[in-house]
Amino acid sequence: MFHFLCKSILHHGRYAAALSSAHRHISFQHSTSIITLRFFISTLENPNKQSFAASYLIIKFGFSPESALSASKHLNFKTPDNPDLVIDMFQHYGLSQEQIFKLVKKSPRVLSCKPEKTLLPKLKFFHSKGMSGNDIAHILCAHPCILNRSLENQIILNFNFLVSLLESNDRTIAAVKRYSPILYHKTDIYLKPCIDILEEYGVPKRHIATLVYRSPRSVMMSPNHLRSIVETVRGIGCDPLKPHFTTAVMVMGLLSKSGWERRLGVYKSWGWSEEDVLAAFIKEPWCMMTSDDKIMAVMDFLVNNMDCEPSFIAKNPYLLKPGLKTTFIPRASVAQFLLSKQLIKTRPNLVTLFLCSEKLFLKKFVNCFDEAPQLLKLYNKRNQIFQK
Repeated sequence: MFHFLCKSILHHGRYAAALSSAHRHISFQHSTSIITLRFFISTLENPNKQSFAASYLIIKFGFSPESALSASKHLNFKTPDNPDLVIDMFQHYGLSQEQIFKLVKKSPRVLSCKPEKTLLPKLKFFHSKGMSGNDIAHILCAHPCILNRSLENQIILNFNFLVSLLESNDRTIAAVKRYSPILYHKTDIYLKPCIDILEEYGVPKRHIATLVYRSPRSVMMSPNHLRSIVETVRGIGCDPLKPHFTTAVMVMGLLSKSGWERRLGVYKSWGWSEEDVLAAFIKEPWCMMTSDDKIMAVMDFLVNNMDCEPSFIAKNPYLLKPGLKTTFIPRASVAQFLLSKQLIKTRPNLVTLFLCSEKLFLKKFVNCFDEAPQLLKLYNKRNQIFQK
């Protein structure tokens, strides 16, 4: 019904014809309220009062009249030609309608890009390096401002620098997807100085590459701040030659001082000393990124259900990594069954029980027993309960 009304209304005048053309161009369909209909009528009665761009955003992308008017202040097209070309170009390079919708919602200004001059060279470059439509959509939706950066002087230079470090287009694309600004901030301000600092402290290049790949944000901070973090990490006993050193740098870069103090308090509530926490951090830096709730839940389960001493967990902080519902409870159920049936004489080592691979767990605790079908059913049932 609404489509019929719009068609009837929009056949009046050249302005209305342009709107009608915009409506027909793409199959983005969104429910439109009576408020939006009134907006169209108001636009046709007084086209100078409302912009064509606002109507375009409403018809094609389902913007509310208010948000469309606000966004249209930064758009300079008065016909559908340019934005239609922008949409066509995105579709040509593999972006779906939903991805284009998300991008335009986040940054309507993209519709004012000059397709041939601003947009096409960047899309061609991304595509030539192996980026899929999903990759491009992910990067642009995260940081649309990349479209306004210099292709030659920023994007290409940074991409090539990253490839030389990571030794692969795929790894570079993965890093860029994790933190897109690494692709357009000048390398001599953040990236290269931060890498130089890590090398200065003896961190092997392969470990630096792993850090950039896993957490590119870690090398996009103030070089002075990174130096302070590196000094702190080295000062608590982390060896720059070990892989955990860069992980510790990453964690300390992501975690605020208040966050560190809060985690410290949680561990202390289970009897750990500050020295215990630091020792655990050196072994497994991610133990300080585990949420307060998970720390409490895992410690409670291991201490009160598995008769595990808190000091044992401090010496084996890797035990804080698995999921309580997806790993601890299902595997503990199997171990309890084996003990109750006297199929094993003593409780398994908790590190082996909870940290071994799925394949090894099934081999060691399930498939080697005659009761394997019953054990497997118990194990899968526990998993299914918690996955629902």
